[in-house]
Amino acid sequence: MSERGKQPSMLTYLNPANWRRLMSVYMGGEALLPIAVLFVLNAVDEFDRTTFTVLSPEITKHFHISLGAFGTLSIILRLLSPVVALPISRLADRWKRMPLAIAGAAAWGAMSVGIGLAPSLMIMMITKAGADFGKVVNEPVHYALIADFYSPNTRTKAFGLHTLANYVGAFVAAVLAGILGELFGWRVPFFVLAMPTFLAVVFALRLKEPVRGRFEPVETPVMPPFRATARRLWAVRSLRYQWLGTMFAAGSVFGIGLLLPFFLEEEFGVKPGLRGALVAGATVLSAFGVLFGTAMVQRRINVRLSNGLRMIAWAGLVAGIALALASIAPTLWIFTICLYVIYVVFALVVPGLASIAADVTPPEVRSTMFAIGGLIALLGGSVFSIAGYVIGDVAGTRWAIALMSPLFLAGVAYFFKATKFLDDDAERLKPEHAARAAGHATGGPVLLEMSQVTVSYDKVRVLFGVDLEIRRGEIVALLGTNGAGKSTTLNAISGIVEPDGGNIWFEGEPITGEAPERTVARGIVQVPGGRGIFPGLSVEENLRMGCFLMRKDKALVAGRMNEILTLFPKLAERMSQKAGSLSGGERQMLTLAQSFLLKPKLLLIDELSLGLAPTVVQELLQAVRGFNASGVTIVLVEQSVNVALTLAHRAYFMEKGEVRFSGPTSELLGRQDLLRSVFLKGATAGIGSRSKAGARPQ
Repeated sequence: MSERGKQPSMLTYLNPANWRRLMSVYMGGEALLPIAVLFVLNAVDEFDRTTFTVLSPEITKHFHISLGAFGTLSIILRLLSPVVALPISRLADRWKRMPLAIAGAAAWGAMSVGIGLAPSLMIMMITKAGADFGKVVNEPVHYALIADFYSPNTRTKAFGLHTLANYVGAFVAAVLAGILGELFGWRVPFFVLAMPTFLAVVFALRLKEPVRGRFEPVETPVMPPFRATARRLWAVRSLRYQWLGTMFAAGSVFGIGLLLPFFLEEEFGVKPGLRGALVAGATVLSAFGVLFGTAMVQRRINVRLSNGLRMIAWAGLVAGIALALASIAPTLWIFTICLYVIYVVFALVVPGLASIAADVTPPEVRSTMFAIGGLIALLGGSVFSIAGYVIGDVAGTRWAIALMSPLFLAGVAYFFKATKFLDDDAERLKPEHAARAAGHATGGPVLLEMSQVTVSYDKVRVLFGVDLEIRRGEIVALLGTNGAGKSTTLNAISGIVEPDGGNIWFEGEPITGEAPERTVARGIVQVPGGRGIFPGLSVEENLRMGCFLMRKDKALVAGRMNEILTLFPKLAERMSQKAGSLSGGERQMLTLAQSFLLKPKLLLIDELSLGLAPTVVQELLQAVRGFNASGVTIVLVEQSVNVALTLAHRAYFMEKGEVRFSGPTSELLGRQDLLRSVFLKGATAGIGSRSKAGARPQ
């Protein structure tokens, strides 16, 4: 027979070399050992988890406990995991991650044996909580490792294979737990299925630690405190909505996991053997969902990140509908079809969300990000799950499963909302923004950069794709008519309002969506134009309020106060006077003084001259020039072109929420289409006086 006519034998399909070649093609030629090791560690973690789920009716009968009490106790003990998850994730972001992964596997293997040996319900649940710590390691630590082992072009597939391990482990455990549980009782499967974990630990010793930040830049080499890290991550808008979505979705996922065996027994009389077979069948289909579904998501991500999340959200909508249909299924076969649809979609959703979250998170805080996401999902999801267990006890498991569908669909709605911000959040991490801040750009180092920023109030758009670039050490005027969006632009920079779209970088780091106290700590201070004082307090008390960031350093506060009183001698004469009794010019001086006390890197001044006499304005301008000479970059919002052109090096002109002009202030006079006669009054005189004094080079 010719070579052409030969049929491949079974050995051809079983040949490991053929499988390696196939997987190498699937992974785009990237290394296979890392995902193989993490796959095995993740698979064996599912053994005790699936065994516990399949045999939970037998366990509750053995210890004489109701479904509601059993489910609530399981959730309460599961809440212990975050106590360990957060410190482990922080350690993983500071230290090597492979030793943590290996130690975690050994620990949960020992705890799995403890479940089978437990003489009482309480001891069994405590050892079960210890075994659940496997997820504490697998999610934040394994996920961070995958993000550094694999490039963004392959990362979703790698997360998919890692998730596939859950289903492979669940399949093996479901079959063996069902058979062993029916033949020998519920304890024996825990002993048998704990053994492969220790073999997996030996296999894991072959894998070396990857370089942190191999594919994305490390933003902060020194790990910030946990509170600062959490705020920084919460400011990533798409990540925030993914967390909220996962919280609702996790409530239904947790609930289904425990309710499923009780529902099968209560409604259809399914015994442990068939229960295990049904779950095993679902895991087989889930494997196809992982392999083919994540490949489809990866292709969409490679085109546009939001395309991948949008596909995941639509798949989640299908799962939510299937969950609703499962709760009213009249026969076992209809229920099984709905169940399998849900499992296949879950197989697609989990790795896709993990990959997308990694793509918008700086590499030095990824483990912490996954741990916080898991904590939010667990805390929020546990409340919903407990409600489902109570309903299952009171009204039956059908009503309990019916509750899970709207919860899951609420989570899907948040995933759809996250797509709105996802592409902008991915843009945050691109290294060219840090390069501009370092001085690798025409015109010098860029201190502040805004790109396509949009802002809305009550769904009414007021900024339409605003771009700004403020270089270190310059004074920039932001001009325009009332309602042009000038103050809103400053508020977006300082964090008073959160942009709907676009991004803002300060010193090369993304600050989009950060809270005002964080932007102030970075060195961004806003002067709110006559509204920055406390009228009922004295001048001295107002100044001390401006020292809140350095209040613990009394010597520094005293030194700064002396500097300010030298700069504004009028304030020194009125230290005990109520701020509300000051003149308009003196109030503005006090507001500027409060800002100057903080020695900002970037000072945002809103309407410096509004309603003030020319002589007072000149005093204020002199103070602003002096502060700029000391190295402070200034953005000045003004309606008075005369004031702006006297002070600023460059100008932006805004109209109806858009930037209509940007360039040297001298060129603005030539734009008759922008500067109406009301703005031109005195502008020529302003330019003349500046020219005589000697304008700063552009």
